[in-house]
Amino acid sequence: MARAGSARAGLSTARAGFGSARLGSARARLGTARAELGTTRQNSVRLGLGSAELGSARAGLGKPRFHPPALGRARQAAPPLPPPPRPSDPGGAPRPGPGWERYRAMAGAQLTEGTVTVEGQSLFYREARPQQAPRLNVLLLHGIRFSSDTWLQLRTLAVLADAGHRAVAIDLPGLGRSKDAAAPAPVGQPAPGAFLKAVVEALGLAPAVLVSPSLSGMYSLPFLFQHGHLLKAYVPVAPICTEKFEAERYASVQTPTLIVYGDQDVELGQVSLSNLRHLARHQVLVLQGAGHACYLDKPEEWHRGLLAFLQQLEPWHRRTERAAPESRSSASP
Repeated sequence: MARAGSARAGLSTARAGFGSARLGSARARLGTARAELGTTRQNSVRLGLGSAELGSARAGLGKPRFHPPALGRARQAAPPLPPPPRPSDPGGAPRPGPGWERYRAMAGAQLTEGTVTVEGQSLFYREARPQQAPRLNVLLLHGIRFSSDTWLQLRTLAVLADAGHRAVAIDLPGLGRSKDAAAPAPVGQPAPGAFLKAVVEALGLAPAVLVSPSLSGMYSLPFLFQHGHLLKAYVPVAPICTEKFEAERYASVQTPTLIVYGDQDVELGQVSLSNLRHLARHQVLVLQGAGHACYLDKPEEWHRGLLAFLQQLEPWHRRTERAAPESRSSASP
């Protein structure tokens, strides 16, 4: 009996030891599993982080690349360079580029330039000719700060030629491209009328319409009084020297005259008008809002008034001849 009880006690002890061993082993396996689970979670977090970084990198590939501001400006098209400044001639007005002023085709006209010998001296001139026979010959003078280039830039030469007139603009002695020529009289004093007579005859302009602004009055007025038979008409534009001649002398002149001045020219404009109005056959063109060089301030009004005056000068039969084809064309079906 004692042996049986001892055996049973040993068995219980064995069973208890085996159970404890199994429990310890299970606990050990549970710890291992928990450790593996932690590792797996860490790896999952790392994998998720890697996926997020990869997605961010892929998204970055689709975005436009950044360029520094300087590089971005460099890739833009450079703006065109401004044209170089044009040289000025001694008359004070800018000249067109080389070659342009030597020959320029206009609407039915050509522009040329050259020199003419007057009283042993060389004078520069520009000329615009229509293709057909000219209706009138127009000689343009200029003021002290200007030259024949003024009429080129203002397009007065072109306007006259397009209207069928021969237009010649000269550089007066000592000015523009005639600067080497000596003037026949001091500035502000009437020059001999023979000077412009020689110009008109050398250029074959007689009878001429004479356009005379400002300074050029010292040349045009003596020519008007002494050689009026060489003039078709006279267009003074606030000229100087008008006060040097008596009213009776003006009244003796029968040359058709268009007196031009700007209403803002309170000095020469008004002085010249007060003297020139004594001319027997005169009209007056006042350019509103214009100063002394009124043709520069109001070029359209200047050209319109000048052309209207020239049209009055043409012989009646020429005006009717030009009107006849227009009448026939308008009457045709």
